[in-house]
Amino acid sequence: MDIILADDHTLVRDGLKPFLEELGDGINVIEAECFERTIRAGQDAVDLKLIILDFGMPGMNGLGGVRQVMEHYPGVPVVVLSGTHDQSLILKAFNLGISGFIPKSAGSEVMLSALQLVLAGERYIPSQILVGAAIGTPQSEGADIQESAETMDLSSAARFNKLSKRERHVLDLLVGGMTNKEIARAIELQEATIKIHVKNIYRKIGVNNRAQAVRMAIQPGWQASISPRLHS
Repeated sequence: MDIILADDHTLVRDGLKPFLEELGDGINVIEAECFERTIRAGQDAVDLKLIILDFGMPGMNGLGGVRQVMEHYPGVPVVVLSGTHDQSLILKAFNLGISGFIPKSAGSEVMLSALQLVLAGERYIPSQILVGAAIGTPQSEGADIQESAETMDLSSAARFNKLSKRERHVLDLLVGGMTNKEIARAIELQEATIKIHVKNIYRKIGVNNRAQAVRMAIQPGWQASISPRLHS
């Protein structure tokens, strides 16, 4: 399985390659350091399954570059990896049809879980980025990029507002596919404490299990508020 990893920073590519190789057996990471090389990289691929794309690479031209990459590789999921927290830009990228957005601040476990989700045919939408946002279906070719006009269900949004900062962070990691044990290790707490947080999250947002919590957190218009990274 071939994966294009497009980022202009060598250190970023070197750091990500070992994690990408954990996604399965026989992973071949094709590196690209600029937009032009990204377009050509598919020539080296035999079984291209994923493209990881940096917004800020030389020649990218932001969303225009994302659109061109997707047009050049139709049917191949594109995941944007970026340090931007510009919600409008991220929403427009999703409405173009990207399969996921991963902040460069994300931990390795979250990143692996997100990419596994995308490879399984799903979309990864980080709850700490999208605040009450509605994500529509991909726009048709040549259409103007527009944010969805769907309105957030205020009663649903109020449930997320009940969560503490710590609980929002735990929910963020939970949505990323991490287990209680992995979450505990990531934020340096006891697993028993994480279980308490998870139980409180279920109670506050009105769900009974993990699957329901994740489903609610990734639904358009039901995104939790931004949860700052906590380390203590």
